[in-house]
Amino acid sequence: MATHDQTNALLEKSSEFNHLYKRITDYLLTEIGLSPSAINLIDLIGEQELTLKDITQLSQLDKSTVSRQMNALVKKGYVTKTTGKDKRFAYFTLTEEATTVFERYQEQLENQFNTILSGWTQEEIHMLTVLLGRLNRSITNRFD
Repeated sequence: MATHDQTNALLEKSSEFNHLYKRITDYLLTEIGLSPSAINLIDLIGEQELTLKDITQLSQLDKSTVSRQMNALVKKGYVTKTTGKDKRFAYFTLTEEATTVFERYQEQLENQFNTILSGWTQEEIHMLTVLLGRLNRSITNRFD
């Protein structure tokens, strides 16, 4: 069982890591001109064709927020909006440009972490991966 001091130290380190990870992702997103929510929606849509309702449910965001973000992605040429036989529904799919931008973002993020971890041994990287996986499972089990 973790002590009060151990728990606080872990929470502090987790918060610090979260902040630093956000700095890295914000830097990369600024370079490609996208917001965190836009990149999340691009990731969520992937190769699917989704309605606004589908995206709202999957993202667990407010419908007006999703609508605004999707319209911005359409204007930037990252998403194609089409209507089906039933004109009440619009369908959204990613353009090839969006897929390319997302892959470039993922690649740059991986490169950043490869650089950060370049001084680590394979054993240290493996140990961190195992411990983070264990922590994720414990958190998931706590809220299931």
